[in-house]
Amino acid sequence: MRTLPSLLLVALFVGASPAAAQDPALVEALAPILMTEDRRVLDLAVLARGIGHPDPLVRRTAVTAVGRIGDRRGAPLLIEALVDRDQGVVADAFFALGLLGDSANAPAILTRLRSPDTLAAAALSEAAAALARIGGQVAIAELGDIVSGRSGVTAARREQLLPTAVLEVWRLGAKAPVNGLTQYLTSADEDLRWRATYALARVRAPVAGQGLMQASRDASPLIRETAVRALSRSFADSAGLPAAAVLGELRRALDDRAPGVKVHALQALATWRDSTMVDGVVRLLSDPDLNVRLQAATALGEIRGSAAVLALDGLFERREATWPMRRTALTALARHDTARFAKRAAVWAASADVRERMAAIEGWGAIPGAAEQHFRTAMQDADARVHAAGLAAWRGARTRSDSTVLAAARERLRHPAPEVRATAAGVLGANAQLDDVDALLAAWRLGATDVERDAQSAVLATLSGLARRLPALMQMLAEPARRDFLTPPADPLLRGAAVRTWPALAERWGPVAPIATGRSLEDYRSIVRTLVLARENPKVVVELENRGTVEIELLGRDAPLTVANFLRLVDRRWFDGNRWHRVVPNFVVQDGDRSGTGSGGPGWSIRDEFNRRRYDVPMVGMALSGPDTGGSQWFITLSPQPHLDARYTIFGKVVGSYNGLQRITQGDLIRSIHR
Repeated sequence: MRTLPSLLLVALFVGASPAAAQDPALVEALAPILMTEDRRVLDLAVLARGIGHPDPLVRRTAVTAVGRIGDRRGAPLLIEALVDRDQGVVADAFFALGLLGDSANAPAILTRLRSPDTLAAAALSEAAAALARIGGQVAIAELGDIVSGRSGVTAARREQLLPTAVLEVWRLGAKAPVNGLTQYLTSADEDLRWRATYALARVRAPVAGQGLMQASRDASPLIRETAVRALSRSFADSAGLPAAAVLGELRRALDDRAPGVKVHALQALATWRDSTMVDGVVRLLSDPDLNVRLQAATALGEIRGSAAVLALDGLFERREATWPMRRTALTALARHDTARFAKRAAVWAASADVRERMAAIEGWGAIPGAAEQHFRTAMQDADARVHAAGLAAWRGARTRSDSTVLAAARERLRHPAPEVRATAAGVLGANAQLDDVDALLAAWRLGATDVERDAQSAVLATLSGLARRLPALMQMLAEPARRDFLTPPADPLLRGAAVRTWPALAERWGPVAPIATGRSLEDYRSIVRTLVLARENPKVVVELENRGTVEIELLGRDAPLTVANFLRLVDRRWFDGNRWHRVVPNFVVQDGDRSGTGSGGPGWSIRDEFNRRRYDVPMVGMALSGPDTGGSQWFITLSPQPHLDARYTIFGKVVGSYNGLQRITQGDLIRSIHR
């Protein structure tokens, strides 16, 4: 990321008045910690000083940094912090131990839990969550004891540990204490019922079958939607539930007053592929909630059958059918009725809307043996996104070794558009030969000037696969004309990919860390002053076309680097005119990709900043394609999503009215995002 002058940083990042009496000593203590975390290097001297600092904010920042860096050698610092006099520091230390994910630290957590001194509720919650994230024999046994009531901690402490333990044990998978969890499905405590329902639904424990059936009629809509989503055909079969009984519950849930319950009932129903349910699903194509309508169209595409196909085809003539509903219908018709699809696709292929042209060619790609001309036409499109989609779709409609498709991919390795080169390298994939090396290297060199890394990532993946099959490749790359490839790229994500897939190349490129962030120490001081120590969090307003507004409070202290990056993009008007490219009913809405394909970014990446915030409704998080890959894509959750906690950086929350948020559908336009 390029360095910005300090004054410009202040101008970009200050979203509200900073604290009037900021302590310069705090700035000087926090900035090196932030820099160390950003560079992803475990600087024990810096972090130890932070953990020993008299101010609890510095200590909290230091212990969190140890967890985010992820180097297990930092565990002794965190264990030391478990006895800190400030309970916030203790909670952050438990959280950081969970991020390290080392089961060897479970005994230290248990020792702290069994000590007689005071532990605040927040610290206890983080301790239980850390055990679930760590796993291992000791943690599994302790969580099972907490859930079942046999724990060695005091009764009062167990009661405080219990809610988080019940919710988080799903992370243990097959080793989760499912028998102990089922008792909480009928608890008088609504929150505990929901937590048990969520955990059992995530684990898909057969023993919970009847309990989840009963939970689908709970008084709480959140519990109903959580339970209903679990009633898939595969789960019902494993739990020995009668098909007629489950389908009866799903049919009833289609009439639920809560949109979230209807959405999840439709998702579960789609797995049954029962044509007798079509009428109930078709009725929801006119539901008042736009995303229920979309989920109904999606379900019809999975249910199949002539009635479902007829209803999907009819969406193109219905005024209340939104664009994403018609897009979903087109995709389904490609799978189930080629003639109807061809009629609709011909119109979309000639559309002025690039999204419709892409949808048409992607549909042809789902039809084995589709005529070559459809793909050739798309690959002549003036928009590179359609061109790339045409090549990818052609590969989808043919065998992966089709010589004609491979020849087309080879021709496009030197295409000026990075998305076309990325697709070409991916299509070539496992069929690449030594004769392709120079063309792949040419694509790599062109990629060095892209604002996106996709082309270089695809080339690297293809070359690494070729190296596994043909060890002589490394010797070829050492020749003078090709040796420039062995120069380490500046992008740490490319170097990280080599570590995972091509060890010999990674050895030549050198270690990933320390990461060159491009920021000076003064830059980090500016971020500390304007975000970490600010009196109030900055806020932005998302103005939507025909959907009102969404107001977001950005959490500068929890994720300062992420908030700084987001505000940088806001001030560049990066998001203005974008469309919500991904909307999953009752799950998330996602934006930040100017290309509209879901693969675009700003040309740089930022570090993950996992924090103790939870994905309740509605929180703002960074979208990722792997560790430390955040850039410009972000999302808002539409319902509680505990499985995203500590996996995707939370950097904001929606405040004020949720009306605009609840009405967003895929393809809706963002007029602007501004402070």
